[in-house]
Amino acid sequence: MKNLILHFILFITLLSLILTAFYFFGKKIWYPYYEKCYIYKDVQPLPLPTPVKECKEKAPVIIEKNCPECIECPIPTKLTSEQKLKHHLADANFIVYPKKLTLIGLKHEQLLEVWGEHHGKQVYITTYPFTAFSGRLGPKFREGDRQIPEGIYKVGYLNPNSKFHLSININYPNAFDKKMAKKEKRSNLGSAIMIHGNDVTVGCIPIGDDNIEELYHLVEKVGIQNTKIILAPIDFRYREVKIGKSKHPWVKELYKEITKEMKAYQKDNKS
Repeated sequence: MKNLILHFILFITLLSLILTAFYFFGKKIWYPYYEKCYIYKDVQPLPLPTPVKECKEKAPVIIEKNCPECIECPIPTKLTSEQKLKHHLADANFIVYPKKLTLIGLKHEQLLEVWGEHHGKQVYITTYPFTAFSGRLGPKFREGDRQIPEGIYKVGYLNPNSKFHLSININYPNAFDKKMAKKEKRSNLGSAIMIHGNDVTVGCIPIGDDNIEELYHLVEKVGIQNTKIILAPIDFRYREVKIGKSKHPWVKELYKEITKEMKAYQKDNKS
């Protein structure tokens, strides 16, 4: 019994020595576990980072080089018919409106040339293309044949209330047309042949609304009494026409007269 008690005391003493030694010399081993399980620290959370505002970069403003003083360049203003006409006159060296005017209608080419008198010479101003055409080459003989007349004419009147925008009347039939009709015992020659706007025709000369505004204004300024109209089947300055046997032999005479009249109108006459 005494030996048992002695052994127990020795065991307790030895265990105490071991634990004491472990406590002092084994602290690096056991202390982290102790701290983790039994020591509570008042840990303050780290402050949240201040939110950074997103910097939205403005899109660059592009300025055209040909318009350095404005962001948006102005839309060009559409020229009026009078302004466009003045450009044509300026290009032909007309400081003022010409005193006399000649309109040359070419049926085969479907063009209407405009000429003005400048210092005694005929100077080319501009050309308006036909916007429609009817009939064929050759003079007009009667009402309803859809023919554009051929010959040398004057302006009969100006019509600002035309159903084709504006119109300039050609004084068909002229004295020559009436004389040949009487000789051939023809009647009902037709009338109301016009140069007008729009793009339809039954024997007239349409040149579109914008162009008729220019031409109408020009004829109005120059005066209908100072305006001549030459209507030819082809451009006799550069072409010839052969006439075979015809029941209208006077056509050959008419074409000679038109050819003679057109000789003064050469585009190298610009001054």
